[in-house]
Amino acid sequence: MKYKSLSFLTLSLIIALIISCSSTKTEKEKIVKLTTSMGEIKIKLYNDTPGHRDNFIKLVKEKYYDSICFHRVINEFMIQAGDISTKVDIPEEIAENYSYTIPAEIKSHHFHKKGVIASARWGDLENPKRRSSGTQFYIVQGKQLTKENLDQLEKRVNASLKQGIFYKHLMGERKRNANEGGTMSDAEIQEFATIVAYDEINEMAPFVIPPDHRVVYDTLGGTPHLDMQYTVFGEVIEGIEIIDLIAAVETNERNKPLDDLLIIKARLVKK
Repeated sequence: MKYKSLSFLTLSLIIALIISCSSTKTEKEKIVKLTTSMGEIKIKLYNDTPGHRDNFIKLVKEKYYDSICFHRVINEFMIQAGDISTKVDIPEEIAENYSYTIPAEIKSHHFHKKGVIASARWGDLENPKRRSSGTQFYIVQGKQLTKENLDQLEKRVNASLKQGIFYKHLMGERKRNANEGGTMSDAEIQEFATIVAYDEINEMAPFVIPPDHRVVYDTLGGTPHLDMQYTVFGEVIEGIEIIDLIAAVETNERNKPLDDLLIIKARLVKK
């Protein structure tokens, strides 16, 4: 009887330990509050994009975003900030420290619904790995899209992706031809690029907007043509109406607000 009691006690302890280990608390998401010229925006940062989360928190703690401008604003599209050149009196040697990029963390379940925050980046030709800007980000405004809108958009995006593959090979063949002495005409280069690109285009995974994403784009809105192209790393949880106020300001031909539109300060929110 004593042996059986001891075994039962040991088994109970083992089960308790397993339950304790398996019920480890999920890491809480960090919250950042942007105090802007138009009002306050609270953003939660996703834990499954840790590189972007930690980089953004680092910049917030360094007060990098304090007194920086929204330098690119497009109504029914997005508002963009984080360019160090929009801060006053920044020495060139300091500005150079913020010209870095970070690896992409593109996730299919993070899509461009209204209110998400994502990293800006250079285009695919200069940046085929889609590395993110270390400092510049945008917050999506977008617009509501019907089923017909989304169907048409899928077709346009897929056509653009195919064109991008062809253009990549075209530029590559032009460069190769020039390096080898330029014996091919441009028409011959285009024909060869078409042949080389053919298999890659046929094997390309088509751009498809999932049904659950379609519901959100129809009701809340967003910019689905950016999906799987840029790293989305958080979303607005308070102050989403401030996005509309910022997006509505008057801008010049380069989409820069006519009057400075500031992030006055950015701070981590203590829980």
